[in-house]
Amino acid sequence: MKIRYVIEGLLFGLMVYAGYIGWAILSGLMLTRSYVPDITERYESVEELEHKVSFGVIIEPNWLILAGSFVLLAVLYYVVRTWAAKRSASRKNPDGR
Repeated sequence: MKIRYVIEGLLFGLMVYAGYIGWAILSGLMLTRSYVPDITERYESVEELEHKVSFGVIIEPNWLILAGSFVLLAVLYYVVRTWAAKRSASRKNPDGR
């Protein structure tokens, strides 16, 4: 096991989550900036939403799911990086030495 690949995998997973959180913050700021309350038509929009939303529960991700997906991203990066390194090494030495 190469420690460098493990660290790169952890950094890759961290960068993906940082990008996701940054995008969520940026889109939230843009939505907040462009929000205009409309008191006269607020009940009409609620009625429309009630008909569009199907029955069910929205599940918010908990920390266990987020941590598991972080580890999964890191492991996936490690596997792909190791495979690519072996493949490039076999191309440099086609006779296997």
